[in-house]
Amino acid sequence: MNLKRACNRELTRIAAKVLLGAGVFLSLSLNPVFAEELDIVNRPVNTSGLTGLLFTTAPYTLAPGTVELGASLVSESSTTPNYSLTEFPLSISVGVTKNSELALRGSYFQIKEGPTGTAPTVRKTGNLELSYKWNFLPQPEDSIRPAVALIIGGILPTGKNYDTKIDAVIHWGMRLGLSGGTEIRWKDHIFGIYADAQVKGQDLTKKSLSDLYEMYNAGLLFPISKYQNLQMFIEYTLVTGRKSTNPDGSKILNGGDYSGLTYGIRLVSERFNLTIGAQFLRKETEGYDKSGKVIALLSMKF
Repeated sequence: MNLKRACNRELTRIAAKVLLGAGVFLSLSLNPVFAEELDIVNRPVNTSGLTGLLFTTAPYTLAPGTVELGASLVSESSTTPNYSLTEFPLSISVGVTKNSELALRGSYFQIKEGPTGTAPTVRKTGNLELSYKWNFLPQPEDSIRPAVALIIGGILPTGKNYDTKIDAVIHWGMRLGLSGGTEIRWKDHIFGIYADAQVKGQDLTKKSLSDLYEMYNAGLLFPISKYQNLQMFIEYTLVTGRKSTNPDGSKILNGGDYSGLTYGIRLVSERFNLTIGAQFLRKETEGYDKSGKVIALLSMKF
């Protein structure tokens, strides 16, 4: 069983490298026009509140003084074990300088275990997270070199989470990572290639509560309409080293290692964004079968 998990984990890492490699190939072979020359309709925030796709964080940032409000729905359904977990994230993001942005994110959970018709609903608030992104290496006007950004985040609890079924901090948490990406034009179309790698930790000063794990995301964005406002995208996510149980031995429903493939569609204007997607999850935790998520994100710039 351990050998099988190790093989699955290695295959998911290979898949992530293939996706990134395909993006690099596109950026080098499709007669690119550089980022500053592109007519990008809108770069909305993702479910974490930073500019990106649904889960992938792009290196680009909001314009200085721009405020973007985001509301999401992330609903996961599993048959083994039998549960449904729905999160309602809310975020407010602000463009601080030309190359930096700040995001504040909170969420609310609804949890049902067992048969849907008979299971009681548990409601709980999630973490409060403040994130900062600095694009310290913008894409030059005369180069196809990707932009690179630094991601820093602090996490605080909003309630007593010792008996929680969700992955929530008890005292404090943090995340640190890098994001890279480029946007190129081929004929009348714009393609976005993005990836991020992050380390997330919580309650690191107390051994029984501490958790430190890695998150990797990569995504490709393809416009499918003449005016670039209707777009399709695909994302790959890998989470490794994440704990799957609480200190008392109870399972964390959204914990443990997993990989996920997400596809979706996005409708944007200069200020409005509606994104809908589906994610297929492959979980490495013993006793968990494959599951899926439905995601919807609505945001507006001011």
